[in-house]
Amino acid sequence: MQREVPDFQQEQLKKRKSKSNRSRRDFLRKIVLGLGTLLASFFYLRFEANWLEITKKKVILTKLRNKVPIKLLHLSDLHFSNSVNLEDIDFAFREGFSQSPDVCVITGDFITEQKSNHELEEFGRLLAKYAHIVPTFASLGNHDGGEWAGAHGGFKNTQKVESMLARAGIKLLHNQKESIYLKGQSLTIAGVGDLWSKTCRPEQCLTKVSSRSNSGTSLVLCHNPDAKELLINYKWDLMLCGHTHGGQLKIPFLDWTPFAPVQDHSLVEGLHSWKKRQIHITRGVGNLWGVRLNCRPEVSILELSSR
Repeated sequence: MQREVPDFQQEQLKKRKSKSNRSRRDFLRKIVLGLGTLLASFFYLRFEANWLEITKKKVILTKLRNKVPIKLLHLSDLHFSNSVNLEDIDFAFREGFSQSPDVCVITGDFITEQKSNHELEEFGRLLAKYAHIVPTFASLGNHDGGEWAGAHGGFKNTQKVESMLARAGIKLLHNQKESIYLKGQSLTIAGVGDLWSKTCRPEQCLTKVSSRSNSGTSLVLCHNPDAKELLINYKWDLMLCGHTHGGQLKIPFLDWTPFAPVQDHSLVEGLHSWKKRQIHITRGVGNLWGVRLNCRPEVSILELSSR
């Protein structure tokens, strides 16, 4: 004979068992969703690290008297490494030179860690393909050798990178300057050593602000934008920098760059006015660890004009 009144304890056991099964399914669903999100995020970070962007900016330099803008290609932070191969770097140069620049500058961090002689020879041959097309100048970064690099797995001096650049036909400006004529205009291009490597010596290549000597348009190549404070008492019109990678991981919607390796987070990328002068920081071509977020690698084209 069937019971007309349900067994209360049996009903409670069934409910608890059903709830437990639902909780287990929900937990597994959350794990799968979480892992899927992590994987998708990782693949996007890897994808953005190779999603190159060509940017174009107009830079007004009032000392110029040119009717036709001077087109300057600004590259930085190539970071030849296990994360950034020569094909990636070649693609960036090819894209930059497709814009028909008049001059090219590279502001340091050619490598990330020590590379073999054979690898540096291959790298040099790649650079040489482009350096003969237009005048090409460079400064060194913290990864290119020296005190900082030697303490972080890199070369203890800059000799190997310097030799590579010389063979490639790139003029390294290490606390040096050079005058150049482009489209009938005289430009002085100076380059200083790296701030972190303690080789930034502006007194060796720049003129003091207090000097009465007349100076034309002056550009300075300086890997780390934080070095601007060392250059404040010297004459220059436009400083060209890299180092920051645009923050490498920039928090979306907030423009927050907690990982940018600089003290001044107001100057992490782009063109800025500073003390009646201008500073351009490119996000760079390469990266560290093979990832980027919200700051794509960049090839910068600057049109230098008097108006």
